Amino acid sequence: MKAAHAGGVRLASVNLEREKMKSLVSMTVLWAALAVPAFACDRPRAPTSIPDGASASKEDMLAAKKAVDAFKSGMEEYLACEKSGAKIEAAQNELMKVADRFNVQVRAFKAKS
Repeated sequence: MKAAHAGGVRLASVNLEREKMKSLVSMTVLWAALAVPAFACDRPRAPTSIPDGASASKEDMLAAKKAVDAFKSGMEEYLACEKSGAKIEAAQNELMKVADRFNVQVRAFKAKS
């Protein structure tokens, strides 16, 4: 009878461990499912300023180009992730406005040369 009791205790212990693992795996999967959307679609911020091309130095314009390119790259990642049609449209409009503002200043910079 003692051997049967020891087997039952071992079986109960294994079942308890199995239930703990199921609970841990379930919590991990749930956390991952909830966390991914929260982190995946971060909308980048547009460059805060673009220099006046008529008076900017070449270095200023190159720095602005670098900032605009980084914004464009970040926005492309965001657009690939975002599922909301309204947010996608707003992001595309913002990207076009930044590109247009920068291009106006590039033309002004080239015109002074």
